[in-house]
Amino acid sequence: MNVIENISLAWFKKDLRVDDYLPLKLCSREKKCAALYIYEIDLMKSTDFSFLHLDFINDSLNDLNHKFNLAGGSLNIFKGTAIEIFRKISENYKISKIYTHNETGNWASYQRDKALKKFFKQNNIEWVSIQSNGVVRGMENRDGWSYEFNKTMKEPVVQKVNLSNFVALNGAESTLSSSDLNISKIRYNKGLKGGEKKAQNQLESFLDYRGQHYSKEMSSPLTAVNSCSRLSPYLSFGNISVKQILKKVRTQQDLIRSKKIRNGWLKSLAAFSSRLRWHCHFIQKLEMQPNLEFTNMVRSFDVIRTKPNEEYFKSWKNGEVGIPMVDACMNFLKKNGWINFRMRAMLVSFASYNLWLDWRITSKFLAKYFIDYEPGIHYNQFQMQSGVTGINAVRIYNPIKQRQDHDPDGNFVRKWVPALENVSQNYIDYPHLMPEKMQKNIGCIIGIHYPYPIVDLDSSAANARKLIYKIKSLAETKTQSRQAYLLHGSRRTRF
Repeated sequence: MNVIENISLAWFKKDLRVDDYLPLKLCSREKKCAALYIYEIDLMKSTDFSFLHLDFINDSLNDLNHKFNLAGGSLNIFKGTAIEIFRKISENYKISKIYTHNETGNWASYQRDKALKKFFKQNNIEWVSIQSNGVVRGMENRDGWSYEFNKTMKEPVVQKVNLSNFVALNGAESTLSSSDLNISKIRYNKGLKGGEKKAQNQLESFLDYRGQHYSKEMSSPLTAVNSCSRLSPYLSFGNISVKQILKKVRTQQDLIRSKKIRNGWLKSLAAFSSRLRWHCHFIQKLEMQPNLEFTNMVRSFDVIRTKPNEEYFKSWKNGEVGIPMVDACMNFLKKNGWINFRMRAMLVSFASYNLWLDWRITSKFLAKYFIDYEPGIHYNQFQMQSGVTGINAVRIYNPIKQRQDHDPDGNFVRKWVPALENVSQNYIDYPHLMPEKMQKNIGCIIGIHYPYPIVDLDSSAANARKLIYKIKSLAETKTQSRQAYLLHGSRRTRF
């Protein structure tokens, strides 16, 4: 078999798009180039991967493959471990360069990259790994990160690539199904399909009409489905870049200012832009400290939550804790693969404080149900909502207040906890206090159709707060918190 000399590869990982994708652009300029995606079987069998993620990936690959086919080029799809696939390709081709984005993934992908770096060096393959979004590799602390983020976002969007240059490789395969991975299929309401085109459509609808009341409607599960951008899964799988979004947001802001429109848009777009910066801010933490996936940011907190209550965990993940707003949010999430940020925070806060469950257990469970699962945001948020970072305020969400503020009529609760459909407003937060006669009349017997609360909200929150602040007051905790701030803290505020 003839060997093709000096072929270069553009390797798609969690950056499934053509536009604003510099690795693809650079690779296209090489004499011989090919594009590939690898279904990494070992990574897809990890505890934070699920059918929902595979489903979105397959949508994205179908869209990507369509673009290559229309242009007369090829997208090559393989399955196996990354090293196996590159070794397989090397049997038929001499790989000169591999172009990728830096990936801030989970611990498994971090170890994969360390192994690949060694493999590429041994095989004289140049690995060109390029910054992704506003996450900067090689920083020792947060000094200067804001500058680097702003500089990156001001750079021009990478122009379209001539996909016809990308050749087919021997041994490429088709898309992967859940059965190939022995992944359990999850039945869910597929509200969003993956793909670059879908991402652009989602952004346009948000900027055209859905996002007008974003700043005041993003907190309620009733309004967030429409008023939030819903771009998070597209960012997680790289169907669109942060830079692309911010530039379109700024264009829209300029247009609104020029027309002197005062209808909530400017406030909402400012809030949305801040969230995009926040997106990269959190991922930067995991980039700089990959073990945050399973290690408390402040190690003084290692002494708490050492014996999680398995019954509590089971009740929480099944939406059966007896606190209506918590159960409604869990049921909604498991059915839709998404819920708005405030309700996510409440779910984690309740598990961490009221149930005293270890975030390392609850985070893996919810990762499977978040279509937009992004490790850098996911694990850092879990730590923050569990009070173990040392640099964030301890915030214990009260589910009763959250229901009253964001579901004032109880419509969300009644829809997502069907047993409570006929419960009156007076008892929607405390169905276990309904008189027995009322329970019988509406067909909701507490303890049969809906559980009693498994914990007392006030006392469990008070106990958690006491334990957290006891550790926070220790000298060693303060020292470690200072160190955590120097490494990860936002430089917008002083420590």
